[in-house]
Amino acid sequence: MDTDSSPRTCRPSTPQWRCRATRPGGVLLVFTDWRMLPTLTDAVQSAGWAWQGIVVWDKTPACRPQLGRFRSQAEFIVWASCGLMNPKAHPVTPVGVFATGTAPREKRHQVGKPLALMEHLIKIVPPTSTVLDPFAGSGTTGVAALRAGHQFIGMEISPWYCDVAKQRLADST
Repeated sequence: MDTDSSPRTCRPSTPQWRCRATRPGGVLLVFTDWRMLPTLTDAVQSAGWAWQGIVVWDKTPACRPQLGRFRSQAEFIVWASCGLMNPKAHPVTPVGVFATGTAPREKRHQVGKPLALMEHLIKIVPPTSTVLDPFAGSGTTGVAALRAGHQFIGMEISPWYCDVAKQRLADST
């Protein structure tokens, strides 16, 4: 049995091993705002993931202005992997800052993400991977995953949004 206890390895012998549903080199992408960014990056690393960096979603002009404050026009996507990644196996270079808003008519969920953004983020996922979204909402991640040729597993607590996601997934295939 391997005795390596480095949190970067994501192996079963690692005491804080938490990425067991992900194959080695698999990718984790988690949306957060500036308030939770430090806590999330610490939690990701403590759970045994190798923190790879941050992608920025610039929501301009869809952000809400606040008098006397800078606009909160960005969300951050914490990017990590289960152990080390093999860039030669999946040689992509997607941009790290993605600028797009969500048109109100396209939004199917209160915190819905634009399909173009999710299609961009899916590019980092190795080919033939299964994409898991435990907070599937209206299914945007699933639509992007299926369009890119991946399998998709989505979970959603709201029966209403689950029905919306099912319909969108059916329409996308």
